[in-house]
Amino acid sequence: MRLNVVFFAHLRREIGTEQLALDAPDGADVRAVASLIEAQHGLSLKGCMVAVNENYATPDHALKDGDEVAFLPPVAGGSGDSATHCEMTDQPLLLQTADAFLVRPGCGAQAYFVGTVRSPNKGKEVEYIDYEGYAPMARKVMQGAADAAREKHGELRIWIQHRTGRLLPGEASILIGVASPHRRAALEACDFLIEYLKVEIPVWKHETDDDGQHWVDGHSEHPAL
Repeated sequence: MRLNVVFFAHLRREIGTEQLALDAPDGADVRAVASLIEAQHGLSLKGCMVAVNENYATPDHALKDGDEVAFLPPVAGGSGDSATHCEMTDQPLLLQTADAFLVRPGCGAQAYFVGTVRSPNKGKEVEYIDYEGYAPMARKVMQGAADAAREKHGELRIWIQHRTGRLLPGEASILIGVASPHRRAALEACDFLIEYLKVEIPVWKHETDDDGQHWVDGHSEHPAL
């Protein structure tokens, strides 16, 4: 069977390509395909999570012809409904744009979280961070986070944006906004979204600081190789 294999962050740089077509035995699972790639390209996939057709999958997930298989290092974000905006963008994140989407007569409260590039970080002066994301899957994760927030906190309007590209200290990397009829729901849903996205969204950070360049350590919340 023929698979489309996608790589991100340091994997893409080590293998020298973002994606490749791979012939694998019919019925092979993710773990077998990972071993095949490691043998053919000398690339270690140990500890990586995996997505099949833009959904997280387990190492024993059986693959079929035409599947897209994405190998995701541990992670460090169009919308699916009219009350949710989910976006990965290389443009600056603006509170006034989110505000225009969230403020409605029926919403008596808005809560916002803006994450910015910090310097110094761990005692090192940060020059910049390059953000890289798996955009199609990131939007699905964002929408899933919004759906989960509504299950917990009821009627909400939700704005989620994540930057990609090079950001300087002080620039916003993520913007989350929640509007609700009531203050407590807006505040708690915003906090829920922050915690959900920081471990689920497939985004990686390549930091340049006093010690040079390095990938920022991330999380592996899903089954890994």
